[in-house]
Amino acid sequence: MEVVDKAKLPYIYSADELISMFLAAYGREEARGSEAEPAFVRQKRLEIRRIVTSGKTIATTLREMALRMPFLDKLHPFYRELIDVVFGAQNYKHVVAKVGNAHVAIRAIAKETITVVRTAPDKKGILEAKRMYKARIIDLLNDLKPELDKMREIVLFLRKLPAIDPNLFTIVVAGAPNVGKSSFVRCVSTAKPEVAEYPFTTKQIHLGHIVLRGDKVQVIDTPGLLDRPLSERNQIERQAVLALKHLAGAILFIVDPTPHSGYSLDTQLNLWREIRESFPAPAVAVLNKVDIATEEEVKKARELFSPIAEMSTANCQGTKDVVDYILNKYYVPQALEKLRATARR
Repeated sequence: MEVVDKAKLPYIYSADELISMFLAAYGREEARGSEAEPAFVRQKRLEIRRIVTSGKTIATTLREMALRMPFLDKLHPFYRELIDVVFGAQNYKHVVAKVGNAHVAIRAIAKETITVVRTAPDKKGILEAKRMYKARIIDLLNDLKPELDKMREIVLFLRKLPAIDPNLFTIVVAGAPNVGKSSFVRCVSTAKPEVAEYPFTTKQIHLGHIVLRGDKVQVIDTPGLLDRPLSERNQIERQAVLALKHLAGAILFIVDPTPHSGYSLDTQLNLWREIRESFPAPAVAVLNKVDIATEEEVKKARELFSPIAEMSTANCQGTKDVVDYILNKYYVPQALEKLRATARR
């Protein structure tokens, strides 16, 4: 499965930019040939060169723009679902196809006009063919304006996506707001986490990496996504949340046993249950803020969540143990199985 390569995304020209490009390519061609050649013949040759050059320039530009767009059916399901949620899969395919297929119409118009120029009986016939050619190409490019505008919107959306690699083992950190998700990512990352916006939320995600014997593991928090029940979301939000199911190798649910987050244990428990029911990935719970929680608060949280560990992201105490547990239980077996599969080939 392919991922979105931001470096390969095309620049999307507007209809006006393409029209300017077309007219500039048309005007660059100058008369050639012997002065002894009849002016009428020289004019025909010039017009044909102008048509060939300008038509090829625009046809090639449109085709290359479309070909450099990601092929939806080849994309990893994570990216495919995000594009489907925002733009609609069929609409995306229509936009790219219409822009890409326009090169066929442009070449056909050019070919037809060349025939008219070659058979033109006089100068007036050449000028009329020239006028019609320019008008038809400009009309075609103006007709593409909605698709070009939408394609530009899509490319801008893809460029803003966080640099998530869905092919890496990923620990998705979930939990109610203010329980310490972002702090956990900072504690366990081997470098400063990337901060980026995730679609459908005005908040930011923190994307960190753990290097394990040369391999990379991703850790991402999910503010605004996995912090309230799916039942409270609209259809688009639910689809956006579920796109994460393609990322998670394991889900870490962080619990705040104290009242500091503003969310009761019962509220957090309901969210914990819904996440476990909605995602196929294995999920484990961990208690945070044990440095400030009372003994009674910790005891109650233990009974409700059966956590794998207890930690404090304020000073990163216990966070490494949590990561080691998840990696040893879920990542290492997958990595070993991949090695065995490679050895059997």
